[in-house]
Amino acid sequence: MADYSLEDKTLWLFDVDNTLILDVDHPTVFSDALNLWNRLLELEKTNAILTNVGRLSSRQIYNAVSGAGYSVDLDKTFSAGAAAAAYIANQQTGARCFVIGEGGAQEDFIVKGLDVTNNPPVDFVAIGADRGMTFAELNFATKMVKDGAGLICISGSRDYPGIYLGSEDVYIGERSIVAAIEDATGVEAVIVGKPLPEIFHATVELLGFSITDSVMVGDNPQSDIAGGRAAGMMTILVDRGKENIVPFDSGDLDKTPHMHVKSLDEIVKLF
Repeated sequence: MADYSLEDKTLWLFDVDNTLILDVDHPTVFSDALNLWNRLLELEKTNAILTNVGRLSSRQIYNAVSGAGYSVDLDKTFSAGAAAAAYIANQQTGARCFVIGEGGAQEDFIVKGLDVTNNPPVDFVAIGADRGMTFAELNFATKMVKDGAGLICISGSRDYPGIYLGSEDVYIGERSIVAAIEDATGVEAVIVGKPLPEIFHATVELLGFSITDSVMVGDNPQSDIAGGRAAGMMTILVDRGKENIVPFDSGDLDKTPHMHVKSLDEIVKLF
């Protein structure tokens, strides 16, 4: 592990799935992550969450993480859905949005003042992973895009492991759902989520810090590390094994972490 000074880093962004907890469907805490989280709080650092989970609202993700034992504020919890909502709101205030996403994904859109609707006209179609999605919803989304609605992919996982209605499985992600709409319409989606560096910049700015103050901690080289590095942040990769890493398209972005550790307890020892 390279020797980097972390004392001057005041903002610490953490991924959720496979970093703080196993995943939002299995909120089993990683003890090394909780140790680091609590040590940073003792040092009066600011901890926040930046996750690519797009099917749930920031509040639901906050509930999963805080329920696992992390002391975190809701206003420091940022989901891919919240990032997508902010992106659309910046494009068009009060836009009418058709949102596919299980749980409370629509909540982040409402918080941003967007008009979530199930009827035309539709300005934007936003797609998150949804294991209860119907053909009618997919077909309606496709029709709205054909009629001119913008197509937004909330995060970019092609598949992911989880538990749904009591069944453990690997489920198709939002990128796979969007691929069907792209094929049917000829429209290319805008993917909003890590590793898009603008997401990191916007989160850091919203929290009142600078990129040089900040660290990104995650398990995924293709999203956490590639995006953090592209944004100019220090990055820390924790090795949780390859079996639970969700694949993302990071193109030619640099996926080499500044620090690579087997356990986040290695970071605790540096303070």
